Amino acid sequence: MRSIPQVLPLLRSALITAALCTGALAAQASVLILGATSQNGGLADVQSKISGTGMVSGAVDVFNANTGTPTLALLMSYDAVLVFNDSSTKPFASATLLGNVLADYVDAGGGVVEAGLSHATTGFGGLNGRFITANYDVFNANNNQNSCGSLGVVSDPQSPLMRDIDSFSGGLSALCYRVTPKAGASVVAYWTNDKPLLGYRTDHNGIVVGLNMFPVSSDVWNGGWNTSTDGALLMANALAFAAGELPEPGSLALLGIAALAAGIAHRRRAAGTMAGAHQG
Repeated sequence: MRSIPQVLPLLRSALITAALCTGALAAQASVLILGATSQNGGLADVQSKISGTGMVSGAVDVFNANTGTPTLALLMSYDAVLVFNDSSTKPFASATLLGNVLADYVDAGGGVVEAGLSHATTGFGGLNGRFITANYDVFNANNNQNSCGSLGVVSDPQSPLMRDIDSFSGGLSALCYRVTPKAGASVVAYWTNDKPLLGYRTDHNGIVVGLNMFPVSSDVWNGGWNTSTDGALLMANALAFAAGELPEPGSLALLGIAALAAGIAHRRRAAGTMAGAHQG
């Protein structure tokens, strides 16, 4: 029988292989920007910023969540979604139906990145439904906003979520919510006012990322994040991570996430195939 020290290199090799295979599977990952915004050109701005990073080589599509709620069949054609809103005047068409279908999507292995006002309670424009009531979200909802500044302490600099992130400024408004992480969530980075900027959880079938920023940039909104910094990469990394795309891991902790992501990619694609067959 092999000793634990002898087995660990074999385990590490197997998990690295799984991570690299996962990266290959996700190389053509497609993502959906599921947004409700009051900013003219806001959805197109987020779409172009994420596409411009080159981190997502598949489709980067948009869906106006102010005028409708996507079906699970639609979501299943994507590897990850970014869900956000930024104004109480343009809320989600149905916060409850949206929360229900997002939870179903995560159950099927889909990745969700939650941003903007979706971190607030329902009365202030946040998500509702099973995504909230069954504890899928990364942060505890909070209705208090701050002008949060810029990228502060990075608690996990080796995280793939921080890949190539050198700077981030929230711009003139620099709005974020005074959220706290839920049990089971990990915080990767904070704002300079010590509020969480980026976190994730992997205790469901799909990866959920909490991104405590407003995705629309200063190109179309004076208060948006500063486009001379890495806000686009923050969003793209979050989507790639949620979709199961990972760089070669450098620690056993990341190897565990890599193994999970490999399983997620397999489950998601199997579920997508079954959904397509059912639709047909």
